[in-house]
Amino acid sequence: MTDSTSTDVAASPDELPLSDDDREAFEAVLTGRAPGPLAVVGAPFAGRERLLDHAEERLDATRIRLAPGDDAGSIDDAIGETPVVVDDCHHLYRRAIGGFDSLEAFLGRVVGADAPVVTGWNRYAWAYLSAVKALDRAFPARVDVGPETAERLAELLLSRYDELPSFVDEKAEQSGAVAVRRFEFGWGDRSFSVPIPVPTFLAASRTGARPDPKDVVFERLAAVSGGNVGVATALWERGLDDVVRPSDVGATGTDLSFDREEAFCLRIVLSKERVERAELAAVVDADLDRVLPRFVREGVVTVSDGVVALDPAAVPTAATATERRRFQ
Repeated sequence: MTDSTSTDVAASPDELPLSDDDREAFEAVLTGRAPGPLAVVGAPFAGRERLLDHAEERLDATRIRLAPGDDAGSIDDAIGETPVVVDDCHHLYRRAIGGFDSLEAFLGRVVGADAPVVTGWNRYAWAYLSAVKALDRAFPARVDVGPETAERLAELLLSRYDELPSFVDEKAEQSGAVAVRRFEFGWGDRSFSVPIPVPTFLAASRTGARPDPKDVVFERLAAVSGGNVGVATALWERGLDDVVRPSDVGATGTDLSFDREEAFCLRIVLSKERVERAELAAVVDADLDRVLPRFVREGVVTVSDGVVALDPAAVPTAATATERRRFQ
């Protein structure tokens, strides 16, 4: 099986999973029928960039991509009389005393801008900042990047290949009727698994027909990834072979349990996607020397040049573990 293009699975904006209301709000800002600034909010790797790419082209805007450690000073001069598109705005805050100064300076510039400003935000960071800093009030327009369907994931992923893999069924008891996700509860390392039904398999079982293995694979992929195209891509590529079975689909670290310190550290990484090790050390303190090596060993994160990056395949595990702890 050969890959005919790059690993990017970007789709045109019209094909993105937006609600009708969000699509209208997005177009209204780009055409000047509604005031900005606009916030594009999505889960890690869910495809915010595709909307921002479209906004950049339509507005002929200046494009700024923030990175870990950047502050408002790096973009202050760009905001004003010409359109601007700013990626990864969640890098503008830290969970520390004085950690919101850069964010507040940025919002002050955005609110007073004469030209459209389109911004991209990690969904978990957005929820936290809306709770502690009323971030949502600064944006009269917001759109949420939603999940892709199983059919759409299949289209996006398989269109990249000249030769497709073989999709193979399994024994009935291993047929992929469910996708299993693990949830933590209580204290310590207790956890339990929850089966997520796969619609294609269940529908076929009622009629006595065997489902198409390809359909089951992508139903499982959609269930495990939550329809997140970046996560689905990582899961697909991790288990990619000439022969693909439904049981090949699974998230990184589903059998892991995290103590409170580990889960809080993971929540910060989930909210930032990429974060400086020094920023984590300021929050987790000396325990980071215990926590971070474990994350690396388990494939949850990678570390390079002092930056900790979340692995896309670990997003479902990170979200489940940290939301169970009720971290913002």
